Amino acid sequence: MADVKTVRLGVDFGTSNTVAVLELPNREPRPLLFDGSPLLPSAVAADAGGHLVVGRDALHTATIDPGSFEPHPKRCIDDESVLLGDRAVPVVDLIAAVLQRVVGEAERAAGGPPTEIVLTCPAGWATGRRDLLRRALPGAQLLEEPVAAANHLAADLPVGHTAVVYDFGAGTFDASVIRRTATGFAVLATEGLTDCGGLDIDAAIVSSFGAALSEQPGWSRLVEPRSTADRRASRQLWDNVRQAKEMLSRSTSTLVHVPLVDVEVPVGREQLDAAAAPVLDRTIGAVKAALRTAGVDKPGAILLCGGSSRMPAVITVLHRAFGIEPTVVDQPEFAVAEGSIRQPPAPAPVTEDPSWPTVDLTKRPQASPRRIVADRRAWVGAAAAAVVLVAAAVTAAVALPGRGDDRERGAALAAASASASASPSPSVSYAPGVDPCLVGRWREVTNTRTNTIDGNKVQFTRVSGTKIAQYNADGTNSVVFDNVVGTVTVNGAKWEEIVNGWSNGTFKSASGTIIYTSWAPGGTWELRRNGSRNNSGPLTMSIEPESYVCTGTTLTVGSSFYTETLTRI
Repeated sequence: MADVKTVRLGVDFGTSNTVAVLELPNREPRPLLFDGSPLLPSAVAADAGGHLVVGRDALHTATIDPGSFEPHPKRCIDDESVLLGDRAVPVVDLIAAVLQRVVGEAERAAGGPPTEIVLTCPAGWATGRRDLLRRALPGAQLLEEPVAAANHLAADLPVGHTAVVYDFGAGTFDASVIRRTATGFAVLATEGLTDCGGLDIDAAIVSSFGAALSEQPGWSRLVEPRSTADRRASRQLWDNVRQAKEMLSRSTSTLVHVPLVDVEVPVGREQLDAAAAPVLDRTIGAVKAALRTAGVDKPGAILLCGGSSRMPAVITVLHRAFGIEPTVVDQPEFAVAEGSIRQPPAPAPVTEDPSWPTVDLTKRPQASPRRIVADRRAWVGAAAAAVVLVAAAVTAAVALPGRGDDRERGAALAAASASASASPSPSVSYAPGVDPCLVGRWREVTNTRTNTIDGNKVQFTRVSGTKIAQYNADGTNSVVFDNVVGTVTVNGAKWEEIVNGWSNGTFKSASGTIIYTSWAPGGTWELRRNGSRNNSGPLTMSIEPESYVCTGTTLTVGSSFYTETLTRI
């Protein structure tokens, strides 16, 4: 049998343009070309026969029938369908048409289909959006865009250091805080703006034209097109504005032709910066929000990606806000695709086990301490006929399945307390209700936790991964889960719980008890049975009070459903 050569394809599906990188055996990765260009317009149109065409074919079709044209399918991700002419087309079909064009071009360039495909998506996209991408391109490995960008832009970032990925595209903006780990990059926090991108700057420029041209014949037809000719002219105006904006990244002034009005309007970089200022101010706010959520005061680097980030004003506002010179590349629109091809291949995909019942924990509200007991009773009753997962290792459970043997846990904590001693630092100011011994960074060493599987209480034991918890003197705290895996064997079946994510919160401690007053989590948990995914959902965090014993170098924590030990780092 002939050896199978690996052909890897990395795809960044963008709002305005889609780019891809192809890696052939014994060759360096290179951008995939579409009609001679590395940029494939993400546009989709229905031709006269009702067939979907994409890219430049769609742009050409739009000049003939603008009503059968969708320039930005990614912005329609939450819609069921889009009207192209008189036909409602499912959004998944629009996206699939673009992605299949990419795969087809890769097959032509490689002489056969890719053996591995990596498709990127925003870190803030929830399960529904990600599932739609999987339906549009079955078999692709999904990778979060900030991780892909960091693979390309921050390969030399030291382990433990953080950076901000500033992804400023045509239709959206995402600010993500990433940390370098021993195995790659972890997303600590992300803030997304779905209505903040280069298109919004274009809209501000068009609006500024209206202040001077609104009384001119033909202007109203451009901003409110009623006929095919009007829509064609309106599309040309927006294309002219976009091209002028891109040119102003390289020069200080240019002219924009306004169809129907038939005038050339001068535009300078100062005018562009003024139009962009409100949009850029919102991106700075999103970056600051992501940093607060991640508990990072100042990142080690700011990484620019997305075509709109090439604007000189972007560098100016970032340097002014954070005092850091951003990392700039010649072609920021390729950063995500370039980094996606560097991601290690995912493990072999696992399949669902439809014969095993599951319970969806993703919609349970966070419990208050006064409701813990009542919630537990209701939860145990619901678990009697189904699989129950207490979401996310250690404290990451909203619903509590059972108390277990509290006397044994109490005895263990009492024994540990015999040697307990605080180690406060006189140079630090501690908020009321903060035990100085807790303050610092802790790495989880052991964890045993009671879950209910098919109505039976079982204990999951942590076997791999890294959990880091930090308690701060001001009463804030954070926790990061890096591929934390707990296992248990039930009736010959191996169960695994896999947790990745983060959370930031606030706490108080007194008399050997930690009380969590808030949590802001992000990430996912997944439950597998014999290697097949059984259930999954977004990470949630319990606010149930915890008992603890701190000896200065060792922390022992227990609740109604788990016990863990941590060591100071």
